[in-house]
Amino acid sequence: MPCHSEATMGRDMHKITMPDGVFEPVKGLYSQVITTSSPIRHEIAGSLAYDAEGRLPETLADQCRAVMRNIDLSLQSVGMAPANVIRMRIYTLDMDAFLKEGLPIVFGYFGETRPTSTLVQITRLANPKMLVEIDATAAPFD
Repeated sequence: MPCHSEATMGRDMHKITMPDGVFEPVKGLYSQVITTSSPIRHEIAGSLAYDAEGRLPETLADQCRAVMRNIDLSLQSVGMAPANVIRMRIYTLDMDAFLKEGLPIVFGYFGETRPTSTLVQITRLANPKMLVEIDATAAPFD
């Protein structure tokens, strides 16, 4: 199958494919396909913005920072780093606010790494004060 871009995410990393004919709504922000031959996957549950003491920030931007901190702690606990994330799913209560405030925070965490992603607006999370929840999948490099 033809593709307009194939890249490897650094030395011994996952292979990225951007297939021809697939529209990229935000160029360079995420990957369409990531291929890894690693049989190991680390599934990180929906991460919330609570800190270790159970405090929840009020603003969407602060919640996004806290969620990414919690994802980072989860990754570190299994010897992974942002570059190991191959998939994430983002759930937000306010798409417009997330695109304006949260997008740079969440995707900025990954630097040049571009995991696959899904972004969905929902009507409510478990706590009505929560504004965003993100889960992730990470895999060791081939």
